[in-house]
Amino acid sequence: MSEEGGPVGGRSGRTWYVDPLDGTINYLYAVPHWSVSIACADAGGAIAGAVFDPIRGELFVAARGRGATLGTRRLAASTVADPGLALVATGFSYDAAERAAQAAVLARLAGTVRDIRRAGSAALDLAWVAAGRLDAYFEVSRSPWDSAAGELLVREAGGEVTWTEHTEIVASGRSLHVPFLALLRTSHEGHR
Repeated sequence: MSEEGGPVGGRSGRTWYVDPLDGTINYLYAVPHWSVSIACADAGGAIAGAVFDPIRGELFVAARGRGATLGTRRLAASTVADPGLALVATGFSYDAAERAAQAAVLARLAGTVRDIRRAGSAALDLAWVAAGRLDAYFEVSRSPWDSAAGELLVREAGGEVTWTEHTEIVASGRSLHVPFLALLRTSHEGHR
């Protein structure tokens, strides 16, 4: 399955999720922040995943039960527990009305965290959560090719990933996860 084409059937019971260019708008505008994301999954979720940042020459790799690495360095998600100290990343929908709703939620969240980043590649944001460069990431998403590899990276780096009722993926270090989910919930409630 990929953004560029629908599913192709097979008999292995495994699905490959491929996003050959995550961060398309960045790429089109020559913003040096985009990636290639590939994951292989079975009925239990992702088995293996990789996110490649060709601009920085960084390859993030994870295998179920075997951890996550960047080159030879083992990845570890952030240990920040206080949302007020968290550097948080997010992304926005291409749909203008949905983007406006997301911005309203973000406006309520902004005063409760250290700072917010919007870089433009979901796969890289998830890889950076796994690497401890970001404390948390959230975004409304409906595309498994954007997140499958990154989710595995975060989990294998000791972080947590949750899909909320708002079709939002939320990823963070383990200590931050529950309080950050509560903050997001409150931010969404203020939007209704």
